Amino acid sequence: RSAAGKAALLLEALRDNNIPSYAALSSGYFAETEIRTMLALLQVIDNPRQDIPLAAVLYSPMLNFSTEELAQIRLNDMTGDLFDALLQTGTPDSEAAGTLKDKVVNFLQQLNRWRTLARQLSVPELIWRLYDETGYYDYCGGMPGGVLRQANLRMLYDRAAAYEETDYRGLFRFFRFVGKIQKSGNDLSVARTLGENEDVVRVMTIHKSKGLEFPVVIIADLGKEINLAGGR
Repeated sequence: RSAAGKAALLLEALRDNNIPSYAALSSGYFAETEIRTMLALLQVIDNPRQDIPLAAVLYSPMLNFSTEELAQIRLNDMTGDLFDALLQTGTPDSEAAGTLKDKVVNFLQQLNRWRTLARQLSVPELIWRLYDETGYYDYCGGMPGGVLRQANLRMLYDRAAAYEETDYRGLFRFFRFVGKIQKSGNDLSVARTLGENEDVVRVMTIHKSKGLEFPVVIIADLGKEINLAGGR
């Protein structure tokens, strides 16, 4: 894992434990849980026949399908994709339990409405509508590091708004735009709600720390063996 990747993991751990932290990272945005979840929902709205994003959305706090319920849905149609299994679970002759069937029917109705809105609204307008209707923005605010998570979600809205100012429109082209960024390796930086001069844990490389003095320093991976690959 790269230094930036390790730093992002460390920041996530600090944030989950409500420890204020800062790192001057230029990547890691698309790896954030709240961003991956929202992008998965947008992908499903654009095309529900994508098993991985659909499973991620169903299992997310927005819909709260359990692993057992997802397994039951999958068993209703083992030959088609996950969306086919959902459709089969929601049919009147489905053998699924009443509670599960009701959850599936409600989601399918909601998804149809969101897909209609996607044709009527701009991408940023759709994103903010989803924040409001799913309650996911408020949910993230109540999680460890909630201020930063909400800042990341606002940044997704802002970046979608900046995208809409170009000649491109619509969810499909928005995902092509995001995909190009990810494939090029030019990830975006996460939102920053704290500055490096505040009372925070600062995450940095040893090289960057030259000339700086801190009362407490923690160096990670000291117990790891030296990498002798390449004859060094």
